[in-house]
Amino acid sequence: MKIAVFDPCSGISGNMILGALLDNGLSLEELVAGLRVLPLSGWDIVASKVMRGGLSGTHVEVIIPHEHVHRHLSDIVALIEPSSLHPWVKQKALSAFSLLASAEASVHGIDVEKVHFHEVGAMDAIIDIVGSCLGLHMLGVHDVYSSSVAVGTGTVSCAHGIMPLPAPATSRLLQGVPVVPTSEPSELTTPTGAAVLTALVESWDAPPAYVGVSSGMGAGSRQGKTRANLLRLIIGSSAVATQSDEGNSCLMIEAVIDDLDPRIWPVLNAGILAAGAFDCYARNCLGKKGRPAMELVVHLPESARESVLSVVFAHSSTLGVRISDVERVVLQREFKQVSTRYGDVTIKLGYFSDRVVSAEPEFEECVALADAAGVPVKVVLQSARGVAAELFL
Repeated sequence: MKIAVFDPCSGISGNMILGALLDNGLSLEELVAGLRVLPLSGWDIVASKVMRGGLSGTHVEVIIPHEHVHRHLSDIVALIEPSSLHPWVKQKALSAFSLLASAEASVHGIDVEKVHFHEVGAMDAIIDIVGSCLGLHMLGVHDVYSSSVAVGTGTVSCAHGIMPLPAPATSRLLQGVPVVPTSEPSELTTPTGAAVLTALVESWDAPPAYVGVSSGMGAGSRQGKTRANLLRLIIGSSAVATQSDEGNSCLMIEAVIDDLDPRIWPVLNAGILAAGAFDCYARNCLGKKGRPAMELVVHLPESARESVLSVVFAHSSTLGVRISDVERVVLQREFKQVSTRYGDVTIKLGYFSDRVVSAEPEFEECVALADAAGVPVKVVLQSARGVAAELFL
């Protein structure tokens, strides 16, 4: 499988990520075509080769029409969730926006749903965030790693006035992230760049051993005074993901809810997963008053605690939750492409003690192949599982 390793030694922004992806061989035409499924019009992406500090990189500019729109998180979800983007792309993009909304809400002291996305909700930020996730998916990346994030000094002008650097929302997003302060008198890491990075990176540990496939540089819009304004991105091939069959600690949130409109549960579930949770489900129970109720259960990393809690309290009727530390066992994973009579399908392999114990086709890909062939999805699944069965040998 492929991994992505970011090196934000000169910071990170949305357009720098897009530039680094294109510099790694991503097709601009295919990226634009993939983004056209979003209900946005009048935009375009222009890419060019530039020099920054004696090094070559790709600079991306997102061209957008003038807008008078201040979007809320619910507006962003309504743009992305119904689209035909791959589920991984939607989940990661919505997670980035959820983290961004939580950070903005925290620094301004307001509810998440009252956050007006100003700059970060503008069309170019939507293209940056969704395009970053889509580009990584198009390059076949499944896991993302990063070294320490550099931040600048001084002030920056934004919709709320003059702000110190790193911007308050950026500082909030980078909590728990290894950060390197610099003397560079400018905004090296933007809220958009920080949101994408924190949504994509599950572990800030060193990446596993990998074979380099490609390396590229995404350029910022200015010349740095003390360092080249470039973001390096390495795409590597790793046989197996770093998650192991050893116990891994995570948080578990629980809450018994007996008065929530049933139609809200799917919205709550989607929002929690988009905020970075590993898993989210509900089970039937009896509440303390003997009324039928549902017990919400969420598994999540420590880094997603605040963003998940924001969603839980905003979208559910609970007035409190229980939080505990639990151990989770995660199989090592590997993704392989196999050929069926209906087309290529990705098989997710699960390893326990270096032995394949699970081989399951990606369901969404089977649905797409079934639609294209005009056959029931169970027929494509059966064909894919027949090929996958050989991977146990």
